[in-house]
Amino acid sequence: MHTLTLNIKDNAYSNILYFLKNLSNDVEILSDKSTTKNSMKKQELSSLGGALNKYADPSKIHLEDKAWEMHVIEKYK
Repeated sequence: MHTLTLNIKDNAYSNILYFLKNLSNDVEILSDKSTTKNSMKKQELSSLGGALNKYADPSKIHLEDKAWEMHVIEKYK
Protein backbone atom coordinates (compact mmCIF):
# COMPACT_ATOMS: atom_id res chain seq x y z
CA MET A 1 0.00 0.00 0.00
CA HIS A 2 1.28 3.45 -0.94
CA THR A 3 0.09 6.93 -0.04
CA LEU A 4 0.33 9.82 -2.47
CA THR A 5 -0.25 13.47 -1.60
CA LEU A 6 -0.96 15.91 -4.43
CA ASN A 7 -1.45 19.66 -4.70
CA ILE A 8 -3.73 20.16 -7.70
CA LYS A 9 -4.69 23.43 -9.34
CA ASP A 10 -8.41 24.24 -9.35
CA ASN A 11 -8.83 23.89 -13.11
CA ALA A 12 -7.56 20.26 -13.11
CA TYR A 13 -9.04 19.10 -9.81
CA SER A 14 -12.42 17.78 -10.98
CA ASN A 15 -10.89 15.89 -13.91
CA ILE A 16 -8.27 14.20 -11.74
CA LEU A 17 -10.79 13.36 -9.02
CA TYR A 18 -13.18 11.88 -11.60
CA PHE A 19 -10.34 9.82 -13.07
CA LEU A 20 -9.27 8.49 -9.68
CA LYS A 21 -12.83 7.65 -8.60
CA ASN A 22 -13.44 5.69 -11.80
CA LEU A 23 -10.01 4.10 -12.16
CA SER A 24 -10.75 0.84 -10.42
CA ASN A 25 -11.04 -0.76 -7.02
CA ASP A 26 -7.25 -0.53 -6.77
CA VAL A 27 -7.48 3.13 -5.71
CA GLU A 28 -9.17 4.27 -2.51
CA ILE A 29 -9.64 7.98 -1.80
CA LEU A 30 -9.13 8.28 1.94
CA SER A 31 -9.84 11.99 2.18
CA ASP A 32 -10.64 14.88 -0.09
CA LYS A 33 -9.33 18.10 1.41
CA SER A 34 -10.53 20.46 -1.26
CA THR A 35 -10.75 24.07 -0.16
CA THR A 36 -13.30 24.82 -2.87
CA LYS A 37 -15.33 21.62 -2.88
CA ASN A 38 -18.73 23.26 -3.50
CA SER A 39 -17.49 25.47 -6.31
CA MET A 40 -15.72 22.49 -7.89
CA LYS A 41 -18.97 20.49 -7.83
CA LYS A 42 -20.70 23.31 -9.73
CA GLN A 43 -17.76 23.56 -12.14
CA GLU A 44 -17.87 19.78 -12.69
CA LEU A 45 -21.58 19.98 -13.57
CA SER A 46 -21.11 22.98 -15.85
CA SER A 47 -18.36 21.18 -17.74
CA LEU A 48 -20.93 18.60 -18.85
CA GLY A 49 -22.24 21.09 -21.39
CA GLY A 50 -25.70 21.47 -22.88
CA ALA A 51 -28.62 23.65 -21.93
CA LEU A 52 -29.74 21.33 -19.12
CA ASN A 53 -26.32 20.79 -17.53
CA LYS A 54 -27.47 22.26 -14.22
CA TYR A 55 -29.76 19.23 -13.86
CA ALA A 56 -27.09 16.68 -14.86
CA ASP A 57 -25.99 13.92 -12.53
CA PRO A 58 -22.19 13.46 -12.76
CA SER A 59 -22.44 9.98 -11.25
CA LYS A 60 -24.05 8.79 -14.51
CA ILE A 61 -21.36 10.05 -16.89
CA HIS A 62 -19.91 6.55 -17.16
CA LEU A 63 -23.21 5.37 -18.71
CA GLU A 64 -23.00 7.77 -21.67
CA ASP A 65 -20.94 5.40 -23.82
CA LYS A 66 -23.58 2.67 -23.56
CA ALA A 67 -26.68 4.89 -23.63
CA TRP A 68 -27.59 4.25 -27.27
CA GLU A 69 -26.92 0.52 -26.97
CA MET A 70 -29.11 0.31 -23.85
CA HIS A 71 -31.87 2.30 -25.59
CA VAL A 72 -31.93 0.00 -28.64
CA ILE A 73 -31.94 -3.14 -26.48
CA GLU A 74 -34.80 -1.79 -24.37
CA LYS A 75 -36.80 -0.69 -27.39
CA TYR A 76 -36.48 -3.90 -29.43
CA LYS A 77 -36.36 -6.66 -26.82
